[in-house]
Amino acid sequence: MDAAAAAAEIYRLPEECVAYAISLTTPGDACHSSAVSPAFRTAADSDAVWARFLPPDHAAVLARADEPVECESKKELFSRLCDTPVLLDGATMSFGLERRSGAKCFMLSARALSIAWGDDPTCWIWTASLPGSRFPEVAELVDVCWLEISGKLSLSLLSPGTTYAAYLVFAIADDSYGLECHVGMLPPKATVTVVSGTSGKPAATSTEHAICLQHMQGEEEVAVHRRKQQYMRLRKGYGRKMVTREADPDIRCPRRRGDGWVEVELGEFAVATGDGEDGGVVEVRLEEVDSRRWKRGLIVQGIEIRPKHAC
Repeated sequence: MDAAAAAAEIYRLPEECVAYAISLTTPGDACHSSAVSPAFRTAADSDAVWARFLPPDHAAVLARADEPVECESKKELFSRLCDTPVLLDGATMSFGLERRSGAKCFMLSARALSIAWGDDPTCWIWTASLPGSRFPEVAELVDVCWLEISGKLSLSLLSPGTTYAAYLVFAIADDSYGLECHVGMLPPKATVTVVSGTSGKPAATSTEHAICLQHMQGEEEVAVHRRKQQYMRLRKGYGRKMVTREADPDIRCPRRRGDGWVEVELGEFAVATGDGEDGGVVEVRLEEVDSRRWKRGLIVQGIEIRPKHAC
């Protein structure tokens, strides 16, 4: 049988068979297959296909949405969740999907995080969100020498068989100081800990990385360093020896996001099948407790947990 005859036989297949075959591929393949023929387009756009690409528990998650999510088809719902994450639980969390795989993505808002001295207005203030933020308010650092931010998420909310990464999503105010990276200074540490098996004997795995919040270069670095030194002279106890170390070649550096914010990867972890069935959790922590540097100007939107290498 030649290629033309084989193609003609494929077109004779019932739509249900074509839809089932397409549902075994990926969301990207389904979109491409819709260009093959009108029959393929009908099958590729069907709810039977896109229901398999949506997470099995998506309805339960969307039941926690602050506003109803109404879509005319499963394909439209999938696209909606990829393009515009939905706010959950009083705007303390957002839920969306990664387009390539349909894996679930979450962001914990600043309000959902544990921030050391976050309720002290002399240390942190809560302000209206900046452009591009998903949440109605953000946390802005006023003045601390001990930076500690952490958040937890149940593994049952995440997609099994997926490698995730956690990112701090933030901005830097114009009047910031103490956040820049300098060779010889101890950088902040980020840890990602996964605790599973909590119904029996808990088992924990953890990773740790050094990170950079504000990478400075050239004249800007010199100016910020001088400003920091001038401010430190006004602080009680100025003159104490700073903790120093060699430059870390593996330090995680920030990058600009498409929404105008900045993110830095805090670490990655894998979710295996059954990890969330016994109350397992992932805890993400950022801390800088030994530098003795006073800091200002970190604006925290939240911590995002999404599949590794997602666009």
